[in-house]
Amino acid sequence: MNTLTQTITVNSTAIKSAQYITEENRLRLSFKNNHEYDYFNVPLHLFDGLVAVASKGQYINKYIIGEFKFKKY
Repeated sequence: MNTLTQTITVNSTAIKSAQYITEENRLRLSFKNNHEYDYFNVPLHLFDGLVAVASKGQYINKYIIGEFKFKKY
């Protein structure tokens, strides 16, 4: 079974990249401070919104952080 993964490089002061694993509805955020977080059960439309929005940091703070269970790496 193939897992579809989408990765974007983010133009942000804090965020380095965002990766979405479709099969698991998992969003991995890599920050410039070298911390990584996996957010679980994130709907695809929220990743699509992240791709499209100008301010990635504001979007993540509003729709992701504090809204989904996560694991820090």
